[in-house]
Amino acid sequence: MIQKIKNWLESHQKEYELLRYLIAGGLTTLLSMLISYGVCFILADRAPLEGNFILWVIDSINRANPSQVSLANTVSWIIAVLFAFWINRVMVFQVEGGSKAKIGTELIQFAGGRLLSFLLFEQGIMLLLKWMGVSNFINRIIVLVFVMVFNYVISKFWIFKKD
Repeated sequence: MIQKIKNWLESHQKEYELLRYLIAGGLTTLLSMLISYGVCFILADRAPLEGNFILWVIDSINRANPSQVSLANTVSWIIAVLFAFWINRVMVFQVEGGSKAKIGTELIQFAGGRLLSFLLFEQGIMLLLKWMGVSNFINRIIVLVFVMVFNYVISKFWIFKKD
């Protein structure tokens, strides 16, 4: 069974690349959430531990004030972009080697692309959909799809394009 899956993946490189991209995105999202929540937990005022530990942790995270949440999200975004750059370069698009200058240029392009997708989709389309009356839950799903497609396209055809 494993050999059949391996053979299929080797004969379907485009689908395999998309699967790697989805896995990398899932790992990046998980890392981002853990860091954001972790920083909120560290910075927030916590009530004394009484009762359920998990509920206490969630309550502590929710006690973070807006400036603490903003700092947590900024730290999380920076670390997530660095991780996403590395995992996309190595695992998804399988770029090997390159000079320090080339890698630095790729990193700047990657971070710029992520910032652009944040401004266009996370802020622009999200606000437009909210203005149109789309629920937060559906809005977030639509925005995530746009962000994923946009980030994949700029990564594949601009940042990590094959010569």
